Amino acid sequence: MLMRDAPLGIVSQSPNIMDLVKCDGASLLYKNKVWRLGVTPTESHIREIALWLSEHHMDSTGLSTDSLYDAGFPGALSLGDVVCGMAAVRITEKDIVFWFRSHTAAEIRWGGAKHDPGEKDDGRRMHPRSSFKAFLEVVKSRSLPWKDYEMDAIHSLQLILRNAFKEMDSMDITTNAINTRLNDLRIEGMQELEAVTSEMVRLIETATVPILAVDVDGLVNGWNIKIAELTGLSVGDAIGKHLLTLIENSSVGIVKKMLEMALKGMPFFSRLLHLVLI
Repeated sequence: MLMRDAPLGIVSQSPNIMDLVKCDGASLLYKNKVWRLGVTPTESHIREIALWLSEHHMDSTGLSTDSLYDAGFPGALSLGDVVCGMAAVRITEKDIVFWFRSHTAAEIRWGGAKHDPGEKDDGRRMHPRSSFKAFLEVVKSRSLPWKDYEMDAIHSLQLILRNAFKEMDSMDITTNAINTRLNDLRIEGMQELEAVTSEMVRLIETATVPILAVDVDGLVNGWNIKIAELTGLSVGDAIGKHLLTLIENSSVGIVKKMLEMALKGMPFFSRLLHLVLI
């Protein structure tokens, strides 16, 4: 799944990162966007945690704790018992994967056992009236600790994602290089086209025969010196005018038909129109 869709597959497909280790929720901060699964802090809290990690754990690749409060996160108390423990690893400087655990009761075994209500401890290792059973004390703002094998799994995923990111970066570099080359070729093509156009304009302007050009609407967009001398119309007087407005009334019908044929790309009529205009 990671080979097909890293890194978003870890939050959008099944299995996902919540299946990797025992947790109540998980989240991915990737390209400044947050994806959340299960029981997690709000998006704003996740961003605060990421900022705290970057400021206080910059040198480490990750952090695991059963108490964000004990770890020093300033906003830990505002999370309540919903999120107490966290494991987080960096994929890149700004991309992070999080796992969260909620509050749980921790079992603490005393040398003695449960005291009767109101009974005082006499300081001895075992109270005479102890029942030798486990005494349970609720430890607030703390989750189950992260096991070594769980952290091994998390760090393995971290390595896989980092390698995937390197491949993606390599592909991006290659793609950028291709796009840059295409842009260079496009610029070269435009420059070549401009050079050809400039040469055509120069040839038309310096030609010893009268030459004009019209667009698909029949408007004059080219008028060289020779045709200006022949007709007595300057470039400024001819450019932008419809060709038929520059023709003698008696020839309008013929020229109109020839112009229509020429605009359709029929070379014979193009040559004939050229002769008629001359």
